[in-house]
Amino acid sequence: MKVFNLKFLFLIGLSLTFSLKAMAQEEKKYKEVKRTFKSEIINVSADSLWAILREFDKVAHWTSALDHSEGVGESKFEGTTCNERVCEANKSRLVEKLTQFSDNDRELAYELTEGAPGFVKLATNHWTVHEIGPNQSEVRMDVTMHLSKFMGFFLGGAITKTMTKQILIVLNDLKVYAETGDVSEAKKAQIEKLSKKKK
Repeated sequence: MKVFNLKFLFLIGLSLTFSLKAMAQEEKKYKEVKRTFKSEIINVSADSLWAILREFDKVAHWTSALDHSEGVGESKFEGTTCNERVCEANKSRLVEKLTQFSDNDRELAYELTEGAPGFVKLATNHWTVHEIGPNQSEVRMDVTMHLSKFMGFFLGGAITKTMTKQILIVLNDLKVYAETGDVSEAKKAQIEKLSKKKK
């Protein structure tokens, strides 16, 4: 009886060991990168700031991080006009799908579904607008990326650096546009450059 119990316990222990190893391998299939960004205080009300950001498809109208953006697909969230947006930047094409949207909470989230390098397994961004004071607000961006383990090890730092640079451009352009009603100097220069190319 004791021998049977010992064998039984051994088999359970062996099974648990293999299960834990399998779970560990599953967890290590990708490198996760999480970053949170906050804008400077923007001197407009939270509602005014949200009125700009809620137009998911029009982001390229005011940021120099993108050349062009347009909405596609049937709206799946109340208050939206599209399901996805197609963005163009430096001859690259990106497709981002809305995964969350709320006018009441002043938040939206989206996932990059096309245009990422093969080693980027997941890329999401969650935007929330917060009231700071009378006619003062800020936007918070929570970014999550899953990179393939091997390439993530070598390129994770470079990808994070590039992402940070682009988001800071977006936040700076947003502040200018929200506070002045006019696009940033960088966006003006971009618009002029693109218009010359079309001629």
